[in-house]
Amino acid sequence: MKRIIPILFCALLVALASCQKKNAPLFRGDYSFKTSGSVTLDEIVTEGGTGDSFTASLPNEIGQLEISALDNGKDSVLVVMNTMGGEVVVTHAFCKDNEIFLRDFKKNTLLFTGDSLTLKNDLSVKASGQMYEDNTLILNMVYEGEAETNDRSFKIYGDDIRMAAIRN
Repeated sequence: MKRIIPILFCALLVALASCQKKNAPLFRGDYSFKTSGSVTLDEIVTEGGTGDSFTASLPNEIGQLEISALDNGKDSVLVVMNTMGGEVVVTHAFCKDNEIFLRDFKKNTLLFTGDSLTLKNDLSVKASGQMYEDNTLILNMVYEGEAETNDRSFKIYGDDIRMAAIRN
């Protein structure tokens, strides 16, 4: 009887360890990321006027991304993006199979155009993505917002922004 108790205890530990590994969420972990893309800026003008339109490049942002589980069902996660030399963005996301859907969030960024126009603005960001090979996360992002500079206002839109994140 004394020999059976340690064997049962070891079997229980092995069973618990295998369950934790099996149920670990696919996205949880620490990543290094790079974001790149461009947006269109359309000048907002008064009635009857015509405004300029620019294509602005986003700076190549790099930083750290952390994804951690929020609930027992393992489908809700907390996403923390820490851009090097920039801001920290925190949002929630929902995971389904190998896809992740981030709740819309606000972001500050600099935009650069070919006409030496530099804008700092607040953008609304929509993002979703997929996991590839269990260690590479590709997020597709849509930026929308407005910016003002030199007594001019612009609408901002970009849907070809990508974040590539590799698990550390």
